[in-house]
Amino acid sequence: MNIPIKPENVTFTDDQWKAIWAKGQDILVSAAAGSGKTKVLITRMIEKVIDEENPIDVDQLLVVTFTNAAAAEMRQRMGEALEEEIAKNPEAVHLRRQLNLLNKAQISTLHSFCQNVVRQYAYLLDIDPGFRVADSSEAALLRDDALSDVLEQAYSAVEPEAMYRLADSFTTDRDDQLIETLMSRLYDYSRVHPQPEEWLYRVPAQYEIEGIHAVDDLSFIDPLKKTIRYSLEEAAALIGEMRRISEMPDGPEPLIKTAEADLQWIDEAIRRIRTGTWEETYEFFGTLKWVRAGAIRKGSCDEALAARARSIRDDVKKIVTDVKEAYFLRSPHRLLDEITLMAPSMHKLVSLVIEFGKRYEQLKIERGIVDFSDLEHYALRILSVEQEGQLLPSEIALGYRQKFAEVLVDEYQDTNTLQETIIGLVKSGGEADGNLFMVGDVKQSIYGFRLAEPNLFLEKYSRFTNEVSDAGLKIDLNANFRSRKEVLDATNYIFSQVMGMRVGGIEYDDAAALKYGAQYPEKEMPVHLKVLYEDMEDEQSEFEAELTGQSLKSSQVEARMIIQEIKKLMESGAEVTDAFSNERRPLEYRDIVILMRSMTWSSEIVEEFKLAGIPIYAELSKGYFDALEVMIMLNTLRVIDNPYQDIPLASVLRSPFIGLTENELAKVRLAAPNEQFFEALKRFVATGGSGIEPATQEKLQRFFTQFNDWRNLARRGSLSDLIWQVYTDTYYYEMVGAMPNGRQRQANLRALHDRAIDYEKTSFRGLFRFLRFIDRMKKRGDDFGEARALTEQEDVVRLMTIHSSKGLEFPYVFIAGIGRQFNKMDLREAYLFDQHFGLAVKAVDPDNRITYTSLPFLAIKEKKELEMRAEEMRILYVAMTRAKEYLSLIASVKDIEKEMGKWQDAQLTDPMLMLPEYTRSRANRYLDWIGPAIARHPAFEKFDLLPGGRFMTDSSEWQIDMISSQVMEVADIAADENNDDLLQIEESMEQATPQTVGDELKEVKRRFEWEYPYMTSTLKRSKQTVSELKRLAILEQQQDDTARLEAASEVSTAYLHNRPAFMQSRTLSPAEIGTAMHTMMQQVSLDKSQTLEEVEELVETLVQKQLLTNEEGAAADREAVVQFYETDIAARLMNASKIYRELPFTYAYDSDGDHQILQGIADCLFREEDGWVLLDYKTDRVHGLFKSEEAIINEMQHRYGIQLNLYKRAIESILGITIKEMGLYLFDGGRVIPIQGDENK
Repeated sequence: MNIPIKPENVTFTDDQWKAIWAKGQDILVSAAAGSGKTKVLITRMIEKVIDEENPIDVDQLLVVTFTNAAAAEMRQRMGEALEEEIAKNPEAVHLRRQLNLLNKAQISTLHSFCQNVVRQYAYLLDIDPGFRVADSSEAALLRDDALSDVLEQAYSAVEPEAMYRLADSFTTDRDDQLIETLMSRLYDYSRVHPQPEEWLYRVPAQYEIEGIHAVDDLSFIDPLKKTIRYSLEEAAALIGEMRRISEMPDGPEPLIKTAEADLQWIDEAIRRIRTGTWEETYEFFGTLKWVRAGAIRKGSCDEALAARARSIRDDVKKIVTDVKEAYFLRSPHRLLDEITLMAPSMHKLVSLVIEFGKRYEQLKIERGIVDFSDLEHYALRILSVEQEGQLLPSEIALGYRQKFAEVLVDEYQDTNTLQETIIGLVKSGGEADGNLFMVGDVKQSIYGFRLAEPNLFLEKYSRFTNEVSDAGLKIDLNANFRSRKEVLDATNYIFSQVMGMRVGGIEYDDAAALKYGAQYPEKEMPVHLKVLYEDMEDEQSEFEAELTGQSLKSSQVEARMIIQEIKKLMESGAEVTDAFSNERRPLEYRDIVILMRSMTWSSEIVEEFKLAGIPIYAELSKGYFDALEVMIMLNTLRVIDNPYQDIPLASVLRSPFIGLTENELAKVRLAAPNEQFFEALKRFVATGGSGIEPATQEKLQRFFTQFNDWRNLARRGSLSDLIWQVYTDTYYYEMVGAMPNGRQRQANLRALHDRAIDYEKTSFRGLFRFLRFIDRMKKRGDDFGEARALTEQEDVVRLMTIHSSKGLEFPYVFIAGIGRQFNKMDLREAYLFDQHFGLAVKAVDPDNRITYTSLPFLAIKEKKELEMRAEEMRILYVAMTRAKEYLSLIASVKDIEKEMGKWQDAQLTDPMLMLPEYTRSRANRYLDWIGPAIARHPAFEKFDLLPGGRFMTDSSEWQIDMISSQVMEVADIAADENNDDLLQIEESMEQATPQTVGDELKEVKRRFEWEYPYMTSTLKRSKQTVSELKRLAILEQQQDDTARLEAASEVSTAYLHNRPAFMQSRTLSPAEIGTAMHTMMQQVSLDKSQTLEEVEELVETLVQKQLLTNEEGAAADREAVVQFYETDIAARLMNASKIYRELPFTYAYDSDGDHQILQGIADCLFREEDGWVLLDYKTDRVHGLFKSEEAIINEMQHRYGIQLNLYKRAIESILGITIKEMGLYLFDGGRVIPIQGDENK
């Protein structure tokens, strides 16, 4: 490996230089995000072409890219590089020749290369060399036809029993959709393998176990045992954590022996899984009996540490119990029987798939078309010969080996087994002396749904070495030239804690970590994490939200958060480095992108941005068929095809074409009540159309004339001409252009015309088939996004999926929805696909209608769970590495206390190590990785550090904010109050007004300028709850939207209940627990003090009467109620002359000159000799969160002062009494907090 010395003026890094010049063996370049891999690839290609000692022609390179766009870009950049070299040496004939050869150079996708091979050697396959590549929609229709044919034939067979058994196992009573899905997906999985039929035949072989008498002899049992062992090892690691906490100075010492006993049993279970038989392990799990936890005396240790240790043990029990219930409740013999039960169905299913493949191929041959999978398989047949079960290169493949000096593969992590086989046939040599150059990044392998196989990359990465050896050479490119250091540090911080070999597929070590290579001006730009939570500050919040209807979707809340940030950035004069001039310039909307895992939220986000006046563009994959103008046009085509369709006909008559009203439609119907609607319409028109407007009569007459012309054109002309003729005759295209969003509507109509042109290029013809084509697409759930009405150059914010952003970069990036659950729909099915095992199904006994979770299903499910999380982890990596200068992560959660508690558990783990595997392997959303990682960062210090916890030492910069979602609602209202758009309209009107204004125009202006005197009331509901008014009052203290948002964030985060998950209810929200406590206080006796036994009896009674649920009864704090009776306020209450508990009220009051309705419930009101006392119960956590009693009082006054003063005002007015004193009773600590009266509130 002779690598030239790098000149001093060369800007390539040492690793890039090595990747450009290394040769003599297969080379794998692991190129991290933003590491300049395309530049390296182009430079390597050009250096081979201009090599003075051994130059090659550009068409001696086979360059395989992932997309056509990437191939076009590479060809263009290669041409530019050649022109630069020619400019340096104008006499170089060789270089000029390369420019001529560039157009025929094989720089393309693998499909394009295969297409060239198949066209050139089509005679070897007995197919027409003039074949056409079908688009996905046409192929899907043919697949549907083939599936229908095969299933119909199977049901009509002489002996259909096997088909009936399969149908009983995998269909509903309504249709065979599930069998069709199974067949189609199993076929797709087989097609990514070089020998698909052989792969299919291996599927039922996994279920043929007649000769197997022990579970240990099953082919898949070793990976399954490893999975079980991993789970038990996680439990053992948690026990170790429990013991460490118990051994702390203030730890729960009695739990040390408990931990030792638990660990002894778990270690023995692990040993049996490693070395014992399944039968022995099954018997051992039958002995599982948890020892009783050591008793902890009250006050003998830190309560938080004791609760943490107990919580850990609960997690351990759950892990072990889950293992037992999944694998060791049924006997080994029973497990084997369940596998055997499915063998006949698997045989039948595979035979159907093979028949489907043959029928589908026949239909394609009849039409002279191929699909993309055919291109690869046909090319494989041309390039290979089979000898003794192995695929060896054919003479044609050997010819390609002689032709290509080097084979270069871009995005190698996204190849599959079939593509790897094809590449292996045309590349020369073995790994130690080959000519294959592969570049990619397994951390960016995010196309599992396309059956990409990242393990191909990982296997070579682990096998190749950094120096010359018997294996290939691997080179790591980890210098990032795209992003600011803050973005890279934050990305490294997160992934160094969560991405590992088992969970993630690769170690995020120093070789994988991103190194700063760009040059940005010095500026503080921390990465943002903003968590929006539902305000559950008191027990009535959920009830009030339901009562008032005030609840924004998470998508709307996050959109408003992003809008506020964008406005703040724009107003602050933020700058970016221009990608072309490399100069600093003001931030524009086009520099900003919002990334999401899917576009489910897109419509709500786009709507919020439109309301805010910020231009946004979302390239959707859904919604085209739902566009009104498209529906009307499709209904018009349906009526042209067959006018005797009442609903489409009514749609056309109500459309702007004609514009009949509902009453006029009724008159049409009455013209012939007993005939079809089209006949009634003809009779109505023939009789003069009495009862409708003359203009409408004229439209109907014209429609009938046009309708007959359209039907004639449909029979003799093209479909695209028909569609455009309808546009022309009805002026519909111009009409929608004048409607709101007219530009988009016209684009949608143009797209319908274009799709008709594309349809006519397929093997299908005619209007009827086109409509059938559309209907079947809709039935399958296929759709198009609305037609693109914007160009890349327009100044708009982009909203796109993370997948769509792959390969792109943006100065400012917002990643929304990181609190959303991963999509696990595939894992919830009764079947699971795997590229190696094939198909795993649940065992179904159709006779008894019983379904069992079979061992194969369990094995594959565990594997797919890990693969799913690994891919989601890679998707998050792709999202974070799109950012050049600014990165903000946005999440929405319901219960912030519960979330914070789970995250803070990580503070008790070793900060020098990754997050525990238990945490990483059970994540269900991105926030489950990010939250615990962030909780260990020093920036989290403003929230809290648990006793015994530790922060990591890390240089990454984070700005962490926890913000109540109600802040977004109020911020939106305030934004509406500005009326910026109305002011702009008014200004433009004034500019257009003549200087001499007549009386009439003055009156118009007066009316336009008139303001409703109670405008603020229109921004409020007529009925307000106390909590709503309280939030509004707090927020109205701020000056503007941005200041309000920032201040509210500080207020929100100031009183977050920083308690770990083990000190909270895992099943009930704080509001629900508060409701339970209030119910107890409403029902408990006030005649005398209550003992713990009496309170326990009360709870049981309340549960029996269904005043409390079982969960609420379990969560209710009995001791807190008993403690209440030990306070002075309880003594005063028991001596009161009059007591009201849970007193509801509705109160009308004056607000800005208008009337508003206030609704609420007072917890407790009682009378003493000198006046009335108002008492409110609160379940807020305050222990350990405030430095002094004064701080608690100030916080409670801030938090609840407005609420109680509103209660006081309402009750005094309604009852005609005077309340002398107000207070809060906090169950946490049994303290009474006095609340100061404020008559202005």
